[in-house]
Amino acid sequence: MIRDPSSSPAARWFENTVSALTYSFIRTHGGPAYSPIHNAVARFVLDESRRAPDHLRLALRLATAIFDLSTVPFTGRRFHRLGPERRHRYIAGWASAPLGACRDLIRFYEALVVFGWTSMREDGDA
Repeated sequence: MIRDPSSSPAARWFENTVSALTYSFIRTHGGPAYSPIHNAVARFVLDESRRAPDHLRLALRLATAIFDLSTVPFTGRRFHRLGPERRHRYIAGWASAPLGACRDLIRFYEALVVFGWTSMREDGDA
């Protein structure tokens, strides 16, 4: 993912987590492990999250940080540092969690990734 070198560590952390989620969802939905479109989709998801109203933007960033950190007690690593198979397991766990906010966070990212990936593929960018 292309990053602004002047961005804060918190912004880079958020970008890394969104990028990891993007790659995971594309793969889950039948896409390749990597293609040039992956970074474009990650940028799309980041742009959409930046467009959220102020009160939702902060909640989204906080929930994303909690998601990224939730793997540390079990793996010693944050979500965005895990391999594809482990990422898939943690996403599946959050997607079926009893707490609706966990499920909603995963649905939010999955919907944006699938929409972006499908749109860009149909435009012939893949």
